[in-house]
Amino acid sequence: MEIRGARESELEQTVELSCVAFDPNGHERYWQYMKGDSSYRLPQTRVVVVNDRVVSTLRVWERRIRMGASLVTVGGIGGVCTHPHYRGVGYASALMRETIGYLRTIGCDLGVLFTIIPEAFYKRLGWTSFPMHGFSVACNSTVSSTDSSAWQVADFNAETDLDAVARLYDIANAQQSGSVTRTRAYWDMAPCRIRGILPTVVARQDGRIDGYLNYEVDEKIAEVREVGYDPNAPEVLNTLVRYLLEACEAQGAEQIAVKFPSRHPFSERLIAACDSLVTKTERSKMMLYAVDLLVLLRRLVVGWESRIAAADETFPSLAVRLPVLNNQQAVLRYNGNGTLQVVPEDADAVDLGVDLGEADFWQLLFGEIGWEQIRSASTVSAEVSAFLAMLFPKRDVIFWMPDQY
Repeated sequence: MEIRGARESELEQTVELSCVAFDPNGHERYWQYMKGDSSYRLPQTRVVVVNDRVVSTLRVWERRIRMGASLVTVGGIGGVCTHPHYRGVGYASALMRETIGYLRTIGCDLGVLFTIIPEAFYKRLGWTSFPMHGFSVACNSTVSSTDSSAWQVADFNAETDLDAVARLYDIANAQQSGSVTRTRAYWDMAPCRIRGILPTVVARQDGRIDGYLNYEVDEKIAEVREVGYDPNAPEVLNTLVRYLLEACEAQGAEQIAVKFPSRHPFSERLIAACDSLVTKTERSKMMLYAVDLLVLLRRLVVGWESRIAAADETFPSLAVRLPVLNNQQAVLRYNGNGTLQVVPEDADAVDLGVDLGEADFWQLLFGEIGWEQIRSASTVSAEVSAFLAMLFPKRDVIFWMPDQY
């Protein structure tokens, strides 16, 4: 058995294996995941080879993702599969373990995957679930098509609109925890187009695009995947909500399934307009792995020091021991004059004073929960608690569906 990066001569085998595992008609799609991706490199396809045959494979997608207000380097794992004749003997598990070493070699701080199989397989390998919230609502509209609007909604045109939409995405997601950074080339890559990254419609005012909506109506359900808008023009969201509801009525959709949280400003407007029961949902499970916890946390230091500098209060020197992730320990050490360090250990470090598991710690890092939601159960001193509350505020976290691999 060999576990390594694929060779050029083995790529056809990996494509055929993906077809067997996921979609017998997906041959062109899986080839485009490699040949249509300008960021693709051969070692990103990892394989288990037995007697010159690829029996198990996966793909690594290199990304940059916002954790809080900072950017971290991600190794995304997708397309994990083993040939049916070779399942049950541990090839996929061995491949996943080897891939963590590969992620470390190429400088990834964080592993991310999305699973459609039970999470237990990945949990045994040290991966932790992270919730991705959405909701559904009945298409009951209380808006009138005669309502005036400063924006005109039109079908998205890739040739004329994409540059403006790409810029708008950057503006809208500059502080959006969970969002992936998208280079201009990223929008053009075949895998991104296949996964539906392009908007459905855009909203214009005086020739300027202030908002866009990515949705699809399939029979009785409208699926909303992404929305973007200029923070200086939030009222464009009302226009996009109105347009969506009119499109649902015209196409006979009865339910709207939104693939991002109900707290998003678009979601709040949609829920208010529909005025019907909201059903919370979760997408396929997102799972995380700390490839190198110390390096990962050091990526966050600049953002944390900016929060310290902007805080209304001062803090004394202190050291706080964080929960263990993937058998890795880290301590936040603050010297009292604005400088924060991440170190493996500190003899003077205090524990958080609360039983915070790996799942809760990941949510704290992204901002899905804030320290304010935890502090009442903690036994740390008031000054340490205030320091942690300043570093770990609650945020809205969104991983946009078109970025899922």
